Amino acid sequence: MRHLILFFLFLVSTMVGQPIHAVSPTAGDRAYEEKNFTQALQSYQAEVLANPSSAAYYNLGNAHYRLKEYGKAVLAYRRSLRLDPDNADARHNLALVESNLPKAIPTTDNSLWQALRSRWIDTHSLAFWTYGIFIFLLLSFLGFGFWRLASKIFVQKLGFSSFVIGILGFTFTTLSAYRALSLYNDTSTAVVTTSSLSTSTTENRKGKAGPTLYEGTTVHILDKTAQQTVQILLPNGVSVFCSETGLTPIVENQQ
Repeated sequence: MRHLILFFLFLVSTMVGQPIHAVSPTAGDRAYEEKNFTQALQSYQAEVLANPSSAAYYNLGNAHYRLKEYGKAVLAYRRSLRLDPDNADARHNLALVESNLPKAIPTTDNSLWQALRSRWIDTHSLAFWTYGIFIFLLLSFLGFGFWRLASKIFVQKLGFSSFVIGILGFTFTTLSAYRALSLYNDTSTAVVTTSSLSTSTTENRKGKAGPTLYEGTTVHILDKTAQQTVQILLPNGVSVFCSETGLTPIVENQQ
């Protein structure tokens, strides 16, 4: 049993011990430091096209923000978080920009489950939850072995407790991994990247006017109808119709 425990600790240490590599400043970084944000934006756009990484989108979002292009900044930060939900800097900057958007539509879902999703589950990557699945699955196997094979009652109780914790943890991390995968593949989320976007309560957009959406607002596309009209879900849970023009999906076509 002692050897099994040592083997388990070795596996955990090798999984969490990732090397850190130094990153040299790019042309965009140098332009950004010199406050030449237009040049920095062009360089970061080229970097995104060449290598669409979380860091590249984060830098692009910073350049858009400095140029007061808040809708495009929100879009870039969300694309950064799609590739790496663990990017705390991108999440912080996204919250900062969204908190200062004009006439932002508040989110009505303030439940405990929503708080758990936004502050814990959605802030970790698929790789993180996959590691968790492996760890809890291994814990359940070890716990089951102690429970069924140990001769001492105390060790049996400890093994049973570990088995139960492992099963519960395995279930939670599996569901969280599924959600992380769903978020990565989500093609319905879009950001308003024009200065404003009119909405209507009817599909032909000739009925009662809905709320005007301003740049930086994040919505979910429910359905695409005729004549470039889409049905969207607002952050407050209200469904309206608007023009597809002015909405930019988080997931790019080439991805």
